[in-house]
Amino acid sequence: MNEYKVLEEWGAGAFGVECIDEREGNLALEEALPLLELQHPHICSYKEFFMVWDCKISSLCFCLVMDYCERGNLEQMVQENRQQGKIISEEIIQQFLGQATDALIYIHKKCVTHRNLKPSNILLRRADFFVISDFLPRTLAADEMKMKIRVDPERKIFMAPESLDFLYTDKSDVWSLGCILLDLMTTSVKTGAGIIELLEMIKADPLCLQRTLEEIRDKGRYTEELCQLLPRMLKTCAEERPSATDLLREPYVVKCLIMIGSALSGLKKTLPPGVLSEFKDGSLENVIALMKTYPDFEDAQLSALKRLTNHDVDRDGPLDIGDTIRLVSLAVRTHNDSFTVQSEGIRVLHSLISQALDREDQEELLSSDDLVTTMVEATRAFPQNPELISAIFSVMMMMSVSESAAEVLRRTGFLSDLVRIMEGSLEDREMCQSCCALIWSLAMTENQMEGGCLKKAVAVICTLLEKYGADGALVESACTALWILGMKGHIAAEQTESITLLLLEALQAHSQRPFLSKNVCLALTGLTVNSELAVYRVLVPVAGMSGLSLIKELYRLHADDPEIVENVCLLLSEMAYYGGARPELLLQHVDQLMAEIKERYDGLEEITTLADSALSSLNTGIRM
Repeated sequence: MNEYKVLEEWGAGAFGVECIDEREGNLALEEALPLLELQHPHICSYKEFFMVWDCKISSLCFCLVMDYCERGNLEQMVQENRQQGKIISEEIIQQFLGQATDALIYIHKKCVTHRNLKPSNILLRRADFFVISDFLPRTLAADEMKMKIRVDPERKIFMAPESLDFLYTDKSDVWSLGCILLDLMTTSVKTGAGIIELLEMIKADPLCLQRTLEEIRDKGRYTEELCQLLPRMLKTCAEERPSATDLLREPYVVKCLIMIGSALSGLKKTLPPGVLSEFKDGSLENVIALMKTYPDFEDAQLSALKRLTNHDVDRDGPLDIGDTIRLVSLAVRTHNDSFTVQSEGIRVLHSLISQALDREDQEELLSSDDLVTTMVEATRAFPQNPELISAIFSVMMMMSVSESAAEVLRRTGFLSDLVRIMEGSLEDREMCQSCCALIWSLAMTENQMEGGCLKKAVAVICTLLEKYGADGALVESACTALWILGMKGHIAAEQTESITLLLLEALQAHSQRPFLSKNVCLALTGLTVNSELAVYRVLVPVAGMSGLSLIKELYRLHADDPEIVENVCLLLSEMAYYGGARPELLLQHVDQLMAEIKERYDGLEEITTLADSALSSLNTGIRM
């Protein structure tokens, strides 16, 4: 818990996070582990779990770390519409039903049940993009004491009848989904108290549901297909209720799945005959018109993307970069089950963003939520395809030159995905190099929320250095990532000695690489600032390698590079502050070196000041 900073405290929720004892905590932890494997665009990603003792309530607490969605939840959207007496459009309901059904089928196939589905646990990434969160482990859901004492009637309204008796199945989630649909459909005909009463009554009297649906029909609010679906989802007997997979036999649900482009629909929208011939001249105007007119048609989007891939400014004229980025992003998100669309779309985005880097409005273009969400969802759609992931990372690297874009990307929780991809790609050196470069870019803007995954990244990067020690380019990227991770405080005390040695080995093998040399010096400086053990490791030779000798040789090799020389001086200056760490040995090696540096860089105050500081600290240390 020390790795996280509390920005705001919310309520503990109906079930809270307390565990009766360590055994219950371990059971909850064991059951929750599969949640870490869930990768679906409409499921809020879990990053890590841990147990802590909460002194305020004298209880063992089970903590689940998940993505944060700052646009609120479905409950807030429903309340706002209900207060104003507005209806929620059926198109939004169809988007929600399609996305939720797709997500439930996904988790149920993995033998995971939600058990806590309700509007407040449906988060919004956009007004029409929903994410299921806050899964409830079986161990906590079966806590009868909490259920009876702490769960009031209002919090039970979305639970299936059998769940009130602590029986949870996949079909319990379908009941809860039906209740949420009814909540969405009654914002103009039921008050807040009225919907609570209705959802409670339908558990005992299904006729209450029929009367409400007749009222909705009479007012012409929603289609007959939707109204007919609810009674089937809200069968009080679980055996008679459809599972999420059974819903695929419902024409209305299939229609919703087609709308979101889900592969579960079993259908792909096909363009009417002759449509593509209307755009056969391939002009940019026609390509853009095709994308705007047929966003849900994969063949239309693919045809347009292939044309944009071959766009030539001199031949075809300039594009509206901002508008085209939005259209391509939409195509990639809409058809996230199509590898071809993902591949072509990312290629086009790579070209567009490289052009955006030279524009005055690049900050706005690169940091848009749509673009960032598109890149993250594309990564999660095909995490096992190295070619696509590498192309996505290349785009992300360009985006991360914008601090705002890097911050938006970080807020999506993508750092955890990145570390997981790197950990699973140790045999792919190009992928590992890309991961290290992205970690460096994103860690620059990270806050304490990502502490856990970045500490894990340190261990993975150390493995890379051991595995690819002879690969200069990869070692350079890894050392650069270690520098920023160390500067941000993600290197643990017990890792200091081994990492210091790895950095020295990297310097010994690749001192001819200026960028690597500069960043190794910075990384070593960061370690010596916080640990006298790091200073000791640099001073005392091990396995025939002397850190001080390496630093002296580095200076000789790059004496004409003021940036590297300044970093060498900074490192030696920081080491000199540790008066007890064999200052005589340090002075013996450094005295002449500093004199040479001062003479060579007599007119560069930054360097000469550091050299004087190092000598002064050393002499003070010896006198002490």
